[in-house]
Amino acid sequence: MNGRISVVARALIVAGLAIAPFANTALAQGPTPEGTVITNVAEVNWTDANGNSYTPVSASVDVTVGFAAGIDVTAQAATVTPASPSGGNMIDFVIDNIGNGADSATVAENISVAGIISVTGYQIDGGPIQNTLADLNTALAGTSISIGAGNGITITVIYDVTIGQAGSSTVYTLTGTSRRDGSATDNDQTTIAPPENVAVTVTPDGGLNLQLLPSGATNYTQQYTVTNIGDGPEDFDLRALFVDASDIAIVSVDAVAGDSTQISLGAGANTTIDVVYQVLDRPAGTQDTVYLRARSVTGSPVAADSGFADLTVIRPAVTISKAAYEDDQSGPLAGNPAPGDFFQYRIEVANNGSANATSVVVTDDLPAELTYDSTSDDGNWGVITFADPTVTAPLSGPLTPGSSAVFWIRVQVN
Repeated sequence: MNGRISVVARALIVAGLAIAPFANTALAQGPTPEGTVITNVAEVNWTDANGNSYTPVSASVDVTVGFAAGIDVTAQAATVTPASPSGGNMIDFVIDNIGNGADSATVAENISVAGIISVTGYQIDGGPIQNTLADLNTALAGTSISIGAGNGITITVIYDVTIGQAGSSTVYTLTGTSRRDGSATDNDQTTIAPPENVAVTVTPDGGLNLQLLPSGATNYTQQYTVTNIGDGPEDFDLRALFVDASDIAIVSVDAVAGDSTQISLGAGANTTIDVVYQVLDRPAGTQDTVYLRARSVTGSPVAADSGFADLTVIRPAVTISKAAYEDDQSGPLAGNPAPGDFFQYRIEVANNGSANATSVVVTDDLPAELTYDSTSDDGNWGVITFADPTVTAPLSGPLTPGSSAVFWIRVQVN
């Protein structure tokens, strides 16, 4: 008599008092939790040759899941850019427990370039500041800092940036290691890159109010001071500017022909820049401004500043008047002089303009009907000469705006 036996095997996953659907969800999301009891049941069913049924029998085995460590460290910022110098800066790292049971961590750090930053403290989930790495690890070893499976903690690193480190960078690496299994470790890093503070000033910033004649053959020079007020060496483009091309022509900047050049300055250094220019042939009262602009070549963000000097075009405006006076200079000539009579010419020059008139010379050609006798003046003239028939009268100095000068020529009617 032949018998038939069928065996059905089933695996049930039981974790404490949890029901099977919860255990299946845990499997989908992560490793089976430590301490989970896996009960495996095998059941046998059979009949005999005559078709009689029998009560199934089973056998089971319980297996308890052990601990598997897992640590994942994630930097919350790839790069940070604190100022140099600055204090109380913070960077965060999250240490996640990706193992299957409660764990804790030890922390190590590495700073790739020394001297750029100094770590001043640490915090665990925003808690009390731990002054040193040793203090941090002592706190992490405490029973209150257990990290449940699937949970994490945040380590905040507090640091200062040293002065003079603008433009430099260092990499801060934080490593987390399982306290229960030292082979489970991970790290991540943040680059700390203090940006260079690029800044420049150019002076003067107005206030000069230059009064200038049209240049003619004369060049003018305006001096500017360019100062690098940033915290690192920098190259600067310089350019001289003005408002109206019909007013001003730039000759050179810092002895370089044209309106532009480039200079290099160390942090805090300054230099004097000569801007040479010409004032073109413009009417008196014309106003313009000569600028010198300095702009950073490589700095980010680009820094720039301008100094400027305002100017007004000035010109002399000389007038001359001539009148016949009585021989004693007492007043204008009253009648008609007869041959042999003496009278005098009063000649006055005046400057009604806005600039000194220089090298003022009056010439007077006497007609043939008159005979030259002598000259006199108000003390503003040099040596007045007569070379028949011309009287030449030079002023002894400049004729200033608003001033005048008078001289006399005594003549006799032929």
